[in-house]
Amino acid sequence: DFRGMQQAMFDLIEAPALVHAIMEKGVAYAIERGKFCIDHGLRVLRLNDSVANMSVISPDAWREFILPHMREVCTELHGYNPEVKLYCHICGNIMPVIEDLVTTGLDAIGPLDPLGGFTVAEARAKVGDAVTLLGGVNAMDFISATPDELQTQAEACIRAGQVNGSRYILSSGCVVPPATTIDNLRALRQAAEAERYA
Repeated sequence: DFRGMQQAMFDLIEAPALVHAIMEKGVAYAIERGKFCIDHGLRVLRLNDSVANMSVISPDAWREFILPHMREVCTELHGYNPEVKLYCHICGNIMPVIEDLVTTGLDAIGPLDPLGGFTVAEARAKVGDAVTLLGGVNAMDFISATPDELQTQAEACIRAGQVNGSRYILSSGCVVPPATTIDNLRALRQAAEAERYA
């Protein structure tokens, strides 16, 4: 937002010191905002990093410019209140860095966007039961699939995400489109109930 998407991408190559300086300011802001939220009773906080995925930047760039800063935010906020749960929202392909995401101290990784070219099963296979996984239902299917199709997809996500008792939260792979029908939203609830009693 500060530099504009195109210039920010050039900055990764042309001005890495500037990128780190901006990220350090972002870390300070995220930590203070997180503490404010914690002080006001919130116990689940989201780190939003929608564009820091392998559909946009390289794994090497992610490890240089994102990983250390995300780790610092997680460390500081967990130190401030160990009860707080932190999850990330990173759209697109995260598979090349999903094991790195676990090392940040995140409690949950999402939204497991299938438009990034991977499945909940593939994500679970990479991280084992080290972290809660969240998401995996194709956001575009909320407007193009039938409720039965969406329920079937959601049930498959639950089964893939809860292997051997590991933790999984059912949700869309990104923002649910405004044109989503109530019946398609109910399909996820029905999937959760069906899998709960399966």
